[in-house]
Amino acid sequence: MVSWSSRRKVPDVHDLYVRRIDIVESGSMHVNNMQRSDSGLYQMLIQYMSGDHKPSKSLSFHLRVLEPVSKPNITAECLNGSISLSCFSSQGSEVTYSWETLPPCGNDSCVHLGATVEIHPSSESTAYTCTAQNPVSRATSGPIYLGVCSIQQPSVGPWFSVLGIIFFILFLTGLMVICKCAKKNKSETAQGKIERQCRKREPSSQSFFMEHPQIL
Repeated sequence: MVSWSSRRKVPDVHDLYVRRIDIVESGSMHVNNMQRSDSGLYQMLIQYMSGDHKPSKSLSFHLRVLEPVSKPNITAECLNGSISLSCFSSQGSEVTYSWETLPPCGNDSCVHLGATVEIHPSSESTAYTCTAQNPVSRATSGPIYLGVCSIQQPSVGPWFSVLGIIFFILFLTGLMVICKCAKKNKSETAQGKIERQCRKREPSSQSFFMEHPQIL
């Protein structure tokens, strides 16, 4: 990462850490703009170049970089007889989640751990909050009321009633049109049958004179 000495005031910094490392006169090193990728094992080697020629020293330490958590959001899934609540924080590392009723009930039975919790509601006025935390930060969501499921479910009964009436009227109209067409076709068929029978019964002029030659 970097090397410097008391004789050389300007440190030699690796390209990946340029403008991120500061060296103070006491010999301390400051790393700025920390990132999660900076986590890991570090080693410092100290060598004495003058004086009593003390032996070199090696110091090792483990750096742990954590991202602060953001305010979590809650989503609700309405199930049959229960509600599934899920909590998620878009930012943060090594995040743990916990749930609590609002207002707090004052005992451990009202606290749930984990990103998801399934609740069997006894009152729609009960509210829950979710807390996301890690060793360096903590954030709490806004409250969500268990009555959200009854609010989210749309009341579709009147719409289905209106659609049912419309379809019923269209069905009756179509049925009446079909019946009228059937009666018309039936009357036309009967009239055609009568006309054919009448044609069969009417004697032709040729057959009449053949049967009565004396008239000629």
